[in-house]
Amino acid sequence: MRQFIAALATLCALLTGSFALQAMPLDRTETVALTSPAGGVRLNGLLRMPSGPGPFPAVILLPERGSDADNPRSADNQLLNTLADYLVSQGMAVLRLQERGQGGSEGSFSTTTLSERSADALAALNYLRTRPQLDVTRLGIIGHGEGANVALLAGAQPLAPAFVVALAAAGLPGREVLATQPVMYGKFLGNDSTDIQRQRQYQRDLTAAEQEAAKMRANGSNTAQVQTYLDQQRMRQKMAIRRDEASLIKHQRAMLEIVRQTPDNAQAQAILTNMLRQRYPGIAPADVQASVQLLTTPAYRSYLTFDPQASLAGVRCPVLLLQGDDDTVVNPLVNVSLLKKGLHGNPHVAEKNYPGLNHALQLTSAIAAGMSPAPVSIDAPADIRTWILGQK
Repeated sequence: MRQFIAALATLCALLTGSFALQAMPLDRTETVALTSPAGGVRLNGLLRMPSGPGPFPAVILLPERGSDADNPRSADNQLLNTLADYLVSQGMAVLRLQERGQGGSEGSFSTTTLSERSADALAALNYLRTRPQLDVTRLGIIGHGEGANVALLAGAQPLAPAFVVALAAAGLPGREVLATQPVMYGKFLGNDSTDIQRQRQYQRDLTAAEQEAAKMRANGSNTAQVQTYLDQQRMRQKMAIRRDEASLIKHQRAMLEIVRQTPDNAQAQAILTNMLRQRYPGIAPADVQASVQLLTTPAYRSYLTFDPQASLAGVRCPVLLLQGDDDTVVNPLVNVSLLKKGLHGNPHVAEKNYPGLNHALQLTSAIAAGMSPAPVSIDAPADIRTWILGQK
């Protein structure tokens, strides 16, 4: 099976490589600067225009919350770069807006609320309306993760985009999305966290069960007996994993509730520090500090109070919802269902689900085979282009 997955991943990489070569057009690239009405913050962006006279359809790309614009190997950047390359090669202009505090843009991302991000996106949209090479009737926004929710917020405002493409958007309230993520502050905990140790123990238990099954076969146990033993061990492990996941979610939900109910950062951070140390006795002091500071930033607090349902009814432009079925960051079944419920009054909503793709529309089979970076789906960019061109 592993050989098959590895071969599949290699084939996907070759296909992706071929796709990437085809997607590198002779385009025109220029830096742009604009001012957001939310605080008068100056923002930078990179505008890529196809060759030819136009007018071209155009999209603004909005990243996931906390995406590092300076890390080209991050999953979010790989997704947005793949989209940009493909769409430009297919005759669309693409504006990659730099978030506050990144890429030379003013402000700080840690203090930026979702409403401010939405205002920034609309300012970028207004900028595109001033460009004569662009088709003002086909200017849209493509967002990933929180960026997708920002795009939907923009879609509910006056002078909204002509369309919105939401990649892995949340339909649940922000606090629920964060509480149910694998580890909502995991990038600060390193590889020595209690949760990582549990994952390693699961693997050791599985290996021990396979070894015991081999002994049973050697000692004369029949196939049915061996299979019954293995099924029992796997069921026991599944139950343990579910208990651990429920415990983690309960702990994370309790931490988020502390943040929500404690406006004073110093007080909230003191309580959160104790909670982290109790669950993770070996956590480094620097990791504790980084975690509690993240949880109490204005941007994080803003997301905790965010409920997508409040604005979805106001989105009247066409919307395309895309999700990977293997998304562990935003549960696809739950969140897409809620998004469609909130958008039920909009007759121009389409949905696309991709089996075997994660939050960033990467092939999970390639990740399992150890491929880094894992390739982005070659289907999603083409589907997005087809849907955009089909909008009237």
